[in-house]
Amino acid sequence: MNSAVVSEVRSVLIPLADRQLLLPNAVVAEVLGYQPPEKVDGKPDWYLGNMAWRGVLIPVISFESMLGGADVTPGHRGRIAIMNALNGNNRLTHFGVVVQAIPSLVRVTTDNVLPKPDTSAEESVFIKQVVELDLSTAYIPDLDEIERQLVEVL
Repeated sequence: MNSAVVSEVRSVLIPLADRQLLLPNAVVAEVLGYQPPEKVDGKPDWYLGNMAWRGVLIPVISFESMLGGADVTPGHRGRIAIMNALNGNNRLTHFGVVVQAIPSLVRVTTDNVLPKPDTSAEESVFIKQVVELDLSTAYIPDLDEIERQLVEVL
């Protein structure tokens, strides 16, 4: 049996308006063309509404708004990235994140990713780590916290 250490993680760079998220490929279920979600009253600003996906209604969020920024309307290249929820809660199996363009596949290795020093200005409960990937900044979101907040407002 081979006990080799995993040397790379297939990942996805997800373009937002002013930053990019870095997630393992397995978290992203599908990427769809942007369609405005159906608004839901009484939800936080970052909760954009619901959309039908594979026969169920799923929440759609704005990560920029979660970080306290303005909600960004996607341009003609806008998409909704459908994320697999990892919390095991039957009320939240998937959720959508509005993104600005088609995510790109990347291979993350110990050679091309480093924790970014002095990112205290970027601190948020929704960001787990800021890294430098192939000389550009990427944000690893805290999916547990995002899902916890979503379950709270469902």
